[in-house]
Amino acid sequence: MNRKLIWSLITILVLVVLGGAYFGFKGKQALPTSEIKIGDQVFKVEVAEDMMARARGLSGREKLDENQGMLFIFNYPGDYGFWMKDMKFGLDLVWIKENRVVGFAENVQPEPGKTVFGLTTYHPPEAVDKVLEVNAGTVGKYGFKIGDRVEFND
Repeated sequence: MNRKLIWSLITILVLVVLGGAYFGFKGKQALPTSEIKIGDQVFKVEVAEDMMARARGLSGREKLDENQGMLFIFNYPGDYGFWMKDMKFGLDLVWIKENRVVGFAENVQPEPGKTVFGLTTYHPPEAVDKVLEVNAGTVGKYGFKIGDRVEFND
C-alpha cells in the first residue's frame, strides 16, 4: 500500500474512534435538572427534552428518591404514549398541558418478562406538552387533582 492510503485509513480510524467516544460520553451525561411545584409540593426533576433522553427515561434505574422525578418536555402537544420498558419500580404519570394537570396514570407497575410488543402503553386523556414521572403513590399521597397548576423553576 502506498503512504497516502495508509495515512487516509489511519485518519478515518482516528475520526471513528474519537466520534464514538464523543457520542458515547454525550449520551451518558447527566440531564439538566429543575424544580417544579404542584400545589404545595416541590419536586426536583431531571428534564428530558430531546428524543434520546425521552426514549431512555428512567429505564434501568434502581429507584427514584422521594420528591424527585423526571419531566418530559415536548415541542408541541400530542398523544404521547409511555411504557414501563426496563423499569424496576412503579410510577405515577402526571399528564400536563399548558402548565395544568390534565390527568394521571397512577401506580403503573413494571411488566418484567414482557416483550416490547407486549408492554402496556399509557396515553394521556388529551394532548399534552409535558409528562411528569414520580414514584407510584405520589399522586394520592399529595392529593393532586386535575386542574392543579404546575409551576416551573430553572
